[in-house]
Amino acid sequence: MGLLSKHESTVWTQFHQGYSTSEIAENNTEEKWTPAYTSRVLNRARGKIRKTLEDHAKSHRLDITSIQDYKGILIGFDFQANTQVYIVYTEKQGVLVWYRHDSYGGKLCHECPSEEECRETLDTIVHEYNLVLRSEEHTLPMTELSIIVFNRLAAKEIPRYKRKTD
Repeated sequence: MGLLSKHESTVWTQFHQGYSTSEIAENNTEEKWTPAYTSRVLNRARGKIRKTLEDHAKSHRLDITSIQDYKGILIGFDFQANTQVYIVYTEKQGVLVWYRHDSYGGKLCHECPSEEECRETLDTIVHEYNLVLRSEEHTLPMTELSIIVFNRLAAKEIPRYKRKTD
């Protein structure tokens, strides 16, 4: 079983697709969810994700710069590697730890044996968090694209608790 329960996973996914808690409750009428219940489930998911992100940061001995549990991202700094580190929660791949870097052992992205794995990782984040990339950004090297993806996630507008308007 993953980090989140079935209900937490459903709420988390729909929340990041842009739905408010009221809309998520409406989308799950067969479960008889209310906006209040949906909000509690989202807060529970946020708590689990926050703890997991913090645990990973601690295990990597990072200084935490920023943690945004409602976005599923922690930004830290590794003084030993002298680089920024992003830790992101995804439903598909679990917790991802990404060290900001310019090359892989001196090799640029197109020469790196992990380029396809990096692209899959970034594509997962873009898809799950409903981020939009411009057409020219799709062709960037992974080292450059990763900065754009993580900055967009950190700056992403999140649906707020809004009242239904009839």
